[in-house]
Amino acid sequence: MADQPLLRVEDLQKSFGGVAAVDGVSMEVRRGEVHAVIGPNGAGKTTLISLLAGELRPDRGRVLFDGRDIARRPAHARAMLGFARSFQITSVVPGMRVVDNVMLAVLARDGRSFRFWRPARNDPALIRPAMAALERVGLSEVAEERAGAVSHGEHRQLEIAMTLAAEPELLLLDEPMAGMSADESRRMTGILEGLKGEKTMLLVEHDMDVVFALADRISVLVSGRIAASGAPEAVRADEAVRRAYLGDEAA
Repeated sequence: MADQPLLRVEDLQKSFGGVAAVDGVSMEVRRGEVHAVIGPNGAGKTTLISLLAGELRPDRGRVLFDGRDIARRPAHARAMLGFARSFQITSVVPGMRVVDNVMLAVLARDGRSFRFWRPARNDPALIRPAMAALERVGLSEVAEERAGAVSHGEHRQLEIAMTLAAEPELLLLDEPMAGMSADESRRMTGILEGLKGEKTMLLVEHDMDVVFALADRISVLVSGRIAASGAPEAVRADEAVRRAYLGDEAA
């Protein structure tokens, strides 16, 4: 159904040694939106992302992706359904060309064997979508360079290109600005802005400037629970949220 959220999380629970890291989380990500998850250190964001990505199994609850419960499906099975976690699932091969890395993602998307990589790397059916993905993230000029020789920011852009080459329905962006300079962060923000409305994105990010620039809706995670969820303006104005997380940045 068109009005059905692409991702729905229902009463998700995960405990470690009796401590609930994720404690009954329920939330929705609508098709085409950028939904940010923010929260202080220790709030449970890493555990939540690992549950959504399939790296952890929940003790309780459901993760519905396009109406299917995927809570107990492994990460690779989620990827086949169009669920992609950027910066963690993708694996850049430093010794290969930038474009080769993206071509490998296209190859995986098409379910083609890596055993015939050498003849396949000259296949226009691989080259065209790989170059298109690099163009989207501003890396076409470094396509022939070794992936290990590009900057940290370009490495992150390459991971976005690899994710896009897989043609996912949902991008799970796990702290995409981590370790970036101010210029690199602005460049990445522009790339993600260009994808708004085209790709559904769940964004976990500490940089509040980036969050408020990109997010259509924000969910605030505190002590394993959703403390608030709504439009950025409403979240920014919420006194409980300001005290729990945003502090002076929300002023």
